[in-house]
Amino acid sequence: MPLSSSPVQRLALGGAAVATLSGLLLIWFGVSGMIFDGSSSPAAARSPAPTNIPRRLPSLTEPADVLLRTFAQPMKKSVPQAVYIPRIGVAAPLMQLGLDARGAIENPPLEPANIAGWYRHGPSPGQRGPAVITGHLDTRSGPAVFARLDRVRRGDQIQVMRSDGSVAVFVVDKRERVSKKDFPTARVYGDVDYPGLRLVTCGGVFDRAAHSYKGNTIVYAHLVRAYHPPG
Repeated sequence: MPLSSSPVQRLALGGAAVATLSGLLLIWFGVSGMIFDGSSSPAAARSPAPTNIPRRLPSLTEPADVLLRTFAQPMKKSVPQAVYIPRIGVAAPLMQLGLDARGAIENPPLEPANIAGWYRHGPSPGQRGPAVITGHLDTRSGPAVFARLDRVRRGDQIQVMRSDGSVAVFVVDKRERVSKKDFPTARVYGDVDYPGLRLVTCGGVFDRAAHSYKGNTIVYAHLVRAYHPPG
């Protein structure tokens, strides 16, 4: 939904405070090495998305139950260019998101609708740790990139095209819908010893008074394959 001018609600949890605005997670870091110093601005921190991405990437042919038991070795850091979710027809360029003046993760713009954002101060998709990608559920005029994220299922594949020419393929472990009041900060942002991926958007009931959704939809996945497309 469109951004609201009303104050965002903060929630202290596990040493960090989190909030949501227009269905996207905002997080204030209170841990060593991730403290925002107030010097960044949205214009400086947010980088534009690439253009002319492929419309689709090939999916792995192994059965879902095999992929769920497969864990690939971590990849080197590389800026992600696009995210693909075959189950729901997503093929979206990725922009880089930094921190705004309050130390919160920036929102991708509402337009164009088919764009998502990667939090560039965290792991890149394929690296060890939880890479985080956010996207809007809808805009002022219609559905946005993650409008059907709640249809993703355990065992589905997610592909991320990276700037080094590689593709990181993930398999979905689970999907959950949570209240913004009980956002699982530790599960989304907590350190893991494998290459993980988290997709976050808004969900649940729309609160007209607050001009935002009351919940979030979160998808958790792990890396199963890394490859370089031919050519």
